[in-house]
Amino acid sequence: MEIIIKSAETVTLDSIEIEFVRDDFDQKRIIAKIKDIPRPVILWNGEADYAAAGDWTNDTAAAQASAVLALSSIPWAF
Repeated sequence: MEIIIKSAETVTLDSIEIEFVRDDFDQKRIIAKIKDIPRPVILWNGEADYAAAGDWTNDTAAAQASAVLALSSIPWAF
């Protein structure tokens, strides 16, 4: 079932600029806030993804953010 709460909003980014990254060890989740995007996105989530992220850097976080934003369903953080 698909429910649309409000219409799509398009944002055009010239580049991905990460404002902050939160590494939540307890939840095994890494979240980033990207400039001009209204909500944070989940970069890595779950035991396997968290382990694969390892000692992430700003560059790997930006690359992951680019991959996440290209998904058909973006994993938004709350």
